[in-house]
Amino acid sequence: MGVSAAKVAVICLFLILGMALAGFLMQPKGSLEAWEVKESHFPSKGTSEDKLVFLLNYAILAPSSHNSQPWKFNLSGNVIRLFADRSGWLQVADADQRELHISLGCALENLLVAAEHFGYSYRVIYLPENEDSVASINLIPNGEPSLYPDTAIFQAILTRHTNRLPYQSRPVPEGAIKTLQNRSAKEGVRIYLISDSGFKNKFCELVVSADQIQYSDVDYKSELGHWLGQGMMGPTGIQALIAQMNVVLLDVGPEQTRNDAELVNSTPVLGFIISEKNDREAQIRAGQAFERLWLEATAMNLSVHPMSQALEVPETKAKLAELLPGGYLQQAFLLGFAEPVAKHTPRRPLEEAFAK
Repeated sequence: MGVSAAKVAVICLFLILGMALAGFLMQPKGSLEAWEVKESHFPSKGTSEDKLVFLLNYAILAPSSHNSQPWKFNLSGNVIRLFADRSGWLQVADADQRELHISLGCALENLLVAAEHFGYSYRVIYLPENEDSVASINLIPNGEPSLYPDTAIFQAILTRHTNRLPYQSRPVPEGAIKTLQNRSAKEGVRIYLISDSGFKNKFCELVVSADQIQYSDVDYKSELGHWLGQGMMGPTGIQALIAQMNVVLLDVGPEQTRNDAELVNSTPVLGFIISEKNDREAQIRAGQAFERLWLEATAMNLSVHPMSQALEVPETKAKLAELLPGGYLQQAFLLGFAEPVAKHTPRRPLEEAFAK
């Protein structure tokens, strides 16, 4: 005897409600409070550990893929060790962990900018031997900074956004492009900013192709839905769960593809970060260069939007790499003027970022 359509509908409804309730209860603690850190609260009369902990308030404001915040920190004396938190690894979209290590590089760059601002010089050891950390940062108080400190860049940590709004037709000044390229590059890492319309059309085609491939992949949609449901990518609470169910249960691929195409077509400048090597250190340095450029751009009132789809699909990444100079393509992004974003994305509390 078969099950009636009404019973099937009721069962499905209970399954959906159960998933929603479980997702709501399991959402991590995330809020906008982290963005309210104030320079005046630096514990100038506190202990060395107090001061280093305070610097980490700026590190956790870094961008990360899907806002996964895949970092952990450990303090010992004047040394901060940075670890990869692989619970934030996107195993489908970022199978080779390239984006994870770029995200770690962004957090590292924020930390170094903040350290310089508060009078520290530093020495960074990448991938220290006999350690699980990806970087060890020795901070020297009252030392000579290794770079020229820039107050505007430090302040940009608190105003930086991922801007997903369409770009204005206003061109980016050539002087700004040169400044961004020159001031953001890191050792072994180059930045290319391209405004050619023909190149933009080719890039747009690859983004569309990558979107179509990803949104036809059940595993990709499930992973994206999971991170949306975590409430860390913008929508929170019930809205996050609705976004999750839309991605998982509905065919949102065509709409997302159209939106991405419109966004690429509106941007005046495409950006690419290319490294000489393709090891973990190169990826971390690429992340540092990306965040430095993002902060420099923010200080110029320019908006940035990472566009990683074409790099997450092997076929489109290979075709994109053929269009660019030699080296290893690590990051693609959009650059231009856009309307300001209303608010930041949530951050987990700082205490959750410490390695056990």
